[in-house]
Amino acid sequence: MAAEMDAPTNGFTSVNNGIAHPPSPPSTIGSAGTKRKRDAKTPAPKFYAVRTGKAPGIYHTWTDCLDQVRGFPKAVFKSFTSLTEAESFLHNQQSAGGEGKVSKYYGVRSGRTPGVYTSWSDVLEQITGWKAPKHKAFKTKGEAEQWVAEGTNMSYPMSDIALESVESLEGPSAKKSKTTIRLKPYGGVKTEISPTPLDPSAYSPGSAPLPTSTEDGFDPNITLDPITNGVRYKTATERALLKPQAVRPAKDSWIKIYTDGSALANGQAHAIGGIGIYFGPGDKRNEGSALTGSRQTNQRAELSAIYRALELAPQDRRIIIASDSNYAINCVTIWFQKWRSNGYINAQGRAVENKDLIIKIVDVLEQRFRTNRHRTDAEEDELAEGGHWERGPAAVKFEWIKGHAGSEGNVEADRLAVAAAREARDARDAAGVIAGGVVETAQAVQATNGAA
Repeated sequence: MAAEMDAPTNGFTSVNNGIAHPPSPPSTIGSAGTKRKRDAKTPAPKFYAVRTGKAPGIYHTWTDCLDQVRGFPKAVFKSFTSLTEAESFLHNQQSAGGEGKVSKYYGVRSGRTPGVYTSWSDVLEQITGWKAPKHKAFKTKGEAEQWVAEGTNMSYPMSDIALESVESLEGPSAKKSKTTIRLKPYGGVKTEISPTPLDPSAYSPGSAPLPTSTEDGFDPNITLDPITNGVRYKTATERALLKPQAVRPAKDSWIKIYTDGSALANGQAHAIGGIGIYFGPGDKRNEGSALTGSRQTNQRAELSAIYRALELAPQDRRIIIASDSNYAINCVTIWFQKWRSNGYINAQGRAVENKDLIIKIVDVLEQRFRTNRHRTDAEEDELAEGGHWERGPAAVKFEWIKGHAGSEGNVEADRLAVAAAREARDARDAAGVIAGGVVETAQAVQATNGAA
């Protein structure tokens, strides 16, 4: 009789193949003229061999066997109807007939020691606690060896394997269940993962060994019951839920902020604008608001969005402002330096358009640098290669992104800006107010400002 190791679904590793009871003794025939009567069925004796447990040996009752394997990690046991078979299993001996009687070969492709094994307990030693283990059961040793040798270069799909559960703790007569776990193919290989080795029925909540994946010393499989105020095992639904956890930002990491400006009917007398600032999904600092002032142009909306982002951003962190306006970025990173030196007068001798917003943004950027000057190293005090403001612990980097090109942050900032502009327009129309407005297009602004 070949010992077949089954995959565990509770705290034990059993190899019980569900041996059938022998046929009942023949019925006793009474004397002539009497009816035949059947003797009461006498259960066949069983021998419980505990190969791995508190005290390995052979036991005659399930209760004694359970005392040896309950709570013992990777316990290996099996029931037999003959003492000889139990002793052979206990000493890990093969049945008569040699290797040909082994019914399963386990190939371990990814584990502590890849190779071919004939018992599930040996496989467990190779894969328990191993990251991304890969193993599979075969009927022949040759197939198992070939699968292990092929490694990740395997070209044919793996079949799903149904692994039998261990013997129930409720008794040897309890029915076995089969569990098959199927995963999507990865690199042409389906990874077979063993069921959780712990059975809730074997341990009271909170007393089971901690899973190898535990990081905080708390069993993720249990929870506090609000009704009983005691601990209990989680349901399958509760275990499937993902619990968001607060993650501390990496030291000196950059915060990316998306900005956008919108002007409905831009360039016309009745134009009206809005600004959008987007930090990320669900961030309370995300904002959409109407463009202030009498000059309602797209360029002023873009600059106003950058100014508002600087107001909302932490004053002691490095930030990246992503905008789809080259005009706005160049105004506050390149052109302002020459404009400031000549009093914000352009090459044509006229005042620079939108200089009020440009000056406000530059002042805020300089204030950020002065506030964090005491935290700046000597090397950081030098101008960064990337740009004038990319220095110090509160550096600001400006990044141009193509508008309406699929960037989630840009799309959200645009949505906020357009929604704010529409809301402002509706409020204005409802009040019956017609704004005076100033006709201004991007080309007009560039022509007015002239070459920097």
